[in-house]
Amino acid sequence: MLIVSNHLLDKTDLQFPDHAVMRVNVAWIKDLPELHEVLSRITHDVYLDYPQGRTKPPKPVITLQDTIATAHQFPHIKHFAVSNVENPEDIFRIKEQLPSSIGIVPKIETERGIRNLEEIVHKIQNRYIMFDKEDLYLDVGRDTEKFQSLIDLTRKKSKELGIEILELHGVVFLPYQQ
Repeated sequence: MLIVSNHLLDKTDLQFPDHAVMRVNVAWIKDLPELHEVLSRITHDVYLDYPQGRTKPPKPVITLQDTIATAHQFPHIKHFAVSNVENPEDIFRIKEQLPSSIGIVPKIETERGIRNLEEIVHKIQNRYIMFDKEDLYLDVGRDTEKFQSLIDLTRKKSKELGIEILELHGVVFLPYQQ
């Protein structure tokens, strides 16, 4: 799956392939009308990313419940990601509230999330996890040996479970625009 930030739609004239999925991170949306406006402009499938438990700025101002309700209104939302997933029951409760046409994607970014990965995947029966290695590095107190060991463990577990890991590959830098 090729996931591209929705910000690139407004800030560049890049053309994206039809199979590209536009990621909308709710943390960067100021209110519900803006979220609806952004989603209305996107013609590709959407990967809606809810930053549950986010501690770094910006923190989301839109609630999880409003984001779930929005997912029901836009049929091109195909994936619903949730940050800081550590508990299978918590992510399962969110999955139950979504339309069956939307795949739930747990964002794994802590050691506890990795340790509970099998239970999470078995509980929600999903195809993907999003793996945030930068936040994992902070979670393990910048212990590089433990960090690398957990990356290896996550990749091994994912292969055994038959799920794909979505990882960050590259970044786009553009001039600041007001």
